[in-house]
Amino acid sequence: MQLPGRFRILASITLGAMILSASGLAALAADTAKRPLVIAHRGGSKWAPENTMAAFAKSLKARADGVELDIHRCKSGELVVIHDETLDRTTSGRGFVKDHTLEELKKLSAGKWFDQEYAAEKLPLLEDVLKLADGKMIVNIEIKNSPVEYPGIENDLAKVLQDYKYPDKILISSFDHELIRRVHKNTPQYQVAFLDAGIIADVGDYADKIGAKAWNAGFSELRPDAVERAHKAGLAVNVWTVDGHKKWREAMDMKVDGIVTDDPAGLLEYFEDYSSQNFKK
Repeated sequence: MQLPGRFRILASITLGAMILSASGLAALAADTAKRPLVIAHRGGSKWAPENTMAAFAKSLKARADGVELDIHRCKSGELVVIHDETLDRTTSGRGFVKDHTLEELKKLSAGKWFDQEYAAEKLPLLEDVLKLADGKMIVNIEIKNSPVEYPGIENDLAKVLQDYKYPDKILISSFDHELIRRVHKNTPQYQVAFLDAGIIADVGDYADKIGAKAWNAGFSELRPDAVERAHKAGLAVNVWTVDGHKKWREAMDMKVDGIVTDDPAGLLEYFEDYSSQNFKK
């Protein structure tokens, strides 16, 4: 949710203080008409069961700028796309993801809980989502490493990504900032972001220590002055999880670079209705 140079999620006209690369994600940002990127939270939790191929396909069809997803490692070693460390909430199974093989997981429904229409949905592998995205949208991969720890998961991720032709469309994030530091050290070609739900002191210095070029911040805990400090330090700021016109407007007023939302279709429509003149302010 990587490329060398700076990660740009908003056109530089809007964030005049940011100096960003003209390649990769920066080029995509230039196509967003001076607005924040629309990033579908877990593929868009409002219109399909979260973290399923159905949700990701809807995001791609709607032309969202990117998708955010979560990965865990199952017993047989594959990286499975699911938010929780357990199966109970979003599948027909029970127990920890780490205690089930891929063969066992593939027998579960990952969509029936949402609606009978999606009963045939299965837990996707990260490879499945990358194949679908195929460079057409940003893929923000959140590595889950707590409360269940997956030693060496960053190496597993590197192996999955090594043949992906669009490293500039990958953003790797985590609440485990030590893990983010290792990801940056071992695979500096991928952009990394640290997740946090609070105001970070000396945010630029902190980001430099772990190699992050983006801060994926909790919207409810964010303030405009914190965004401004991050931008002055050359960081992009993506906020989660932001739904509804009022909050979208608040996020825009803070000049964030990306909005992670459960309702990507609604946010895209909101931007269409919003005058181009306002985007220039």
